[in-house]
Amino acid sequence: MERFMKLVKDNDGFEMVTAYRDEVDHYLGGKGDEYWYVISRDGKVKETYTGFYKDGSWKDTLTKGKGQKATVSEVEPGTTIGLIIREAYLAQDEKWVKDREGKPVEDAHPHLHYVYGFGDKAADISKEYGVTTAYSDLKNEEAGFHLRYICTGKDVDKVSS
Repeated sequence: MERFMKLVKDNDGFEMVTAYRDEVDHYLGGKGDEYWYVISRDGKVKETYTGFYKDGSWKDTLTKGKGQKATVSEVEPGTTIGLIIREAYLAQDEKWVKDREGKPVEDAHPHLHYVYGFGDKAADISKEYGVTTAYSDLKNEEAGFHLRYICTGKDVDKVSS
């Protein structure tokens, strides 16, 4: 939790967007004391988890839908940051990542690339930000994602729900 919160603080805001199959995007971000995890399908926001961290405690809500039809409900404190952490650092604590040297890859977002076995699983981890920017698992294709973009500072603007 502290790792992502530090990333947000050190960059005066941080957001990454990951793309899954069937045009599903996940927005993971934060600015100031507000954090969000947004699920969008076909360019339309479907669910928005929002967490506010103040005085050492979390207050979280879930918004489903958009506009007048939207429903907002409180969810367990820490839900939003939990969802962010699960995806932002996916596979990084796995033995197949921790116990091997990553192969440096230089592209728009330089990262380390890890492959397990004969390519059953793969993960890319940003060298600059330390987040998982891509993941694949041949035995669970639905879990795979790749990075759409990362933005920081003044470029961070939460997707509206």
